[in-house]
Amino acid sequence: MNEKPMPKYIRRSLISLSLDDPQLGEKAYASWADAIILDFVRKPGTDWQKELLARMPAAIGEAARGGAEVFVRVNSDTAAAELEATVFSGIAGVVLKGVNGAEDIAKASERLDALEESRGIAAGSLEIDVEVNTAAGVWNSLEIARASRRIGTFTANEHELCRDLGMLPEPVLEFEPLEYIKSQLITVATSVGGQAHGMSYPLSLTQKNVGEEDLRKAVRRARDTGFKGAVCPHASWIKVCNEGFRPSAEEIAYYRKVIEVFAEGLKRGMASVPIDGKMIDVPVDLRAKLYLEWANRAQARDEEKAKAHARPAS
Repeated sequence: MNEKPMPKYIRRSLISLSLDDPQLGEKAYASWADAIILDFVRKPGTDWQKELLARMPAAIGEAARGGAEVFVRVNSDTAAAELEATVFSGIAGVVLKGVNGAEDIAKASERLDALEESRGIAAGSLEIDVEVNTAAGVWNSLEIARASRRIGTFTANEHELCRDLGMLPEPVLEFEPLEYIKSQLITVATSVGGQAHGMSYPLSLTQKNVGEEDLRKAVRRARDTGFKGAVCPHASWIKVCNEGFRPSAEEIAYYRKVIEVFAEGLKRGMASVPIDGKMIDVPVDLRAKLYLEWANRAQARDEEKAKAHARPAS
């Protein structure tokens, strides 16, 4: 059995913050999010590129204070100009919105090549995350995923995607209307070594600030569907997502037991061993090791953020 390794990053919680928010640094620091997505507004009647060029380096530093990875969201149809104004050392990559095909990725990747060289950023290090909001983006998702080695994550912008599909962006159905699309994005992202972010229905559409127990259930459904994290519309979601998009303490204890018991069985020449009324064989042992790797890397990510919070403010 050929188990796929866990993705190379732990990104359970993401939150969007505005470049114009006077409390950007404080909110980013207090959030404990794994990643911050910086949004900006192109103000009419102003030299928005010049303004962004002047403001972005400091904003990136502010957003990263709490140990979060920092991304900037840009529009695919105006990506060249927006990348020029926003890409600086300190970001992990960009979230490309409105991608319809592989050509959009190729153009953005080419521009990032030039910016990495001119701004002292390690070649090939900047990631491209895809925010899918059109039917064309869904249809071409596999070609999009294969268009560049920079591809990291796929996220469905469900409200905009519903409108593009002629659907009401409201949770009026008993079943998940975008289930097939979400499954496709999860499969496509995983196939290229990336991951998909999303929340389970109906919270994925309502985006309500619900109670912690309801949120935990929604996160668990999303995790078991195949999502590795979610964009949080409320800061209150972050803690639950950080805890929920990783193996639970009970799972960790069980899989440690699986590895220990199976290893003892192998020493005795057994191909499978019983544990808690079930037979454990090689595929289950491999899954246990992957879950423990996932748990260990999530713990390491939390420790990184804790160190960032322990550092005195400069």
